[in-house]
Amino acid sequence: MIVISIALSFSLWYSVSNPGNLTERRNKQEAAKKIVASKPIQAVYDTDRIIINQNNEQKVAVDYHGSTNEVTEKIYDWPLYKARRKRYSKSDYLEQLKRNDYAVLFYPDTVTGDIVSHDFKSDIGLKSSNHIDRIMVPLNGKGSVFFGDDKNHQFYEATLSDGAKPLNVDWGQHRVKAKVFWKNDQVQLELEESITLPERNYLLDENKVTDISKNVFTQTGDAPKAVTRGDETIYSDTSSRQLIANNKTGRMTLEAYDDNRNDDTLSDRFNAGYHWLSSRTNLPENLYYFEQSKNGNQVQYRYYSDGLPIFNVDQSGLVQINFKADDQVKIDFSKYVLQVPLPKHKDSEVTLPDEKTVRQNIASQDLGDVQDLRVGYEWVDSGDSEFITLVPKWFAKIKDEWHPVNDDFTVSQAGDIE
Repeated sequence: MIVISIALSFSLWYSVSNPGNLTERRNKQEAAKKIVASKPIQAVYDTDRIIINQNNEQKVAVDYHGSTNEVTEKIYDWPLYKARRKRYSKSDYLEQLKRNDYAVLFYPDTVTGDIVSHDFKSDIGLKSSNHIDRIMVPLNGKGSVFFGDDKNHQFYEATLSDGAKPLNVDWGQHRVKAKVFWKNDQVQLELEESITLPERNYLLDENKVTDISKNVFTQTGDAPKAVTRGDETIYSDTSSRQLIANNKTGRMTLEAYDDNRNDDTLSDRFNAGYHWLSSRTNLPENLYYFEQSKNGNQVQYRYYSDGLPIFNVDQSGLVQINFKADDQVKIDFSKYVLQVPLPKHKDSEVTLPDEKTVRQNIASQDLGDVQDLRVGYEWVDSGDSEFITLVPKWFAKIKDEWHPVNDDFTVSQAGDIE
């Protein structure tokens, strides 16, 4: 699958760099989407950052997904005994995350133990009721693997038996000094140096609303009726589902009623979220879990590029699932998807300041508590309907909403990024 995906990517790059038949390009996009249609659940709920603890320093590998994928592919084969739980004080938990000669994989938000353990060849004993935020792996392949639970500041320690190979990973030249700290009962990662990232361009694809409607209503067995009201077209069946398509913005809302719904636990909701992601359309390769809130009753997924989340005002890069009362589920998403990155015709890079500088400048504006800061990409319309530009920026989470941080450190309030 990887080889085929790379081949398709090169094919698409060539076709965009050399103007040709638009229909041919679209057909190649459709072929690429079919390849990732069976993306497994653990690939959706994936780690998205990594720290390397060496020489008593902590550094972040900037190409997050490239490094995390290489590490996980190696450690899944490690022979591990079942994990044993040990609780720490908050300060000792933090010190454990700084353990020398370890790599620390960060999940974007809490995930459940069944998802974490899915790919390990060994039975590590993590259950759906366990909540995991970090994985610590020894660089030399000796000792133990630690699975961290921030909320309860505890680790599940799985001892390595003989036969594990050292992690010979190319971390790349682009690494940034960082530190871990407590914030809102969760360990956060602070970049202590400025970071330089390239602007990116992505080919923009559009899922046909008729295809989405067909996927959505296939399970009900009823042919939907379509009614147009202003900018919206509303598709509905006899009882259980309604799909609202905004013909102007491309935003879609699916409201469903399911009296057989089983999402009582966080693990259930993650599984249900994966089901709804897969049922509305083919699952894009670069769509990943980003965060959950309201005890898991709201789960968000975002498009990523180079391991960094993508944000935008009209929410085109976001899929949000709300598990509501009375067996109702509401899914907000867009018909637009990012298919493949385009080749860089010129180098355009952005240097972002260190995190402490950003945090202090935002705090001085009295906007409220800065709950979290993340480096990501802002989705910017290029003026060409075929592709969009991704611009590196800091994003601040304030009052549970994400906002872009401008060059002068002001936080954009108009058109909140949710």
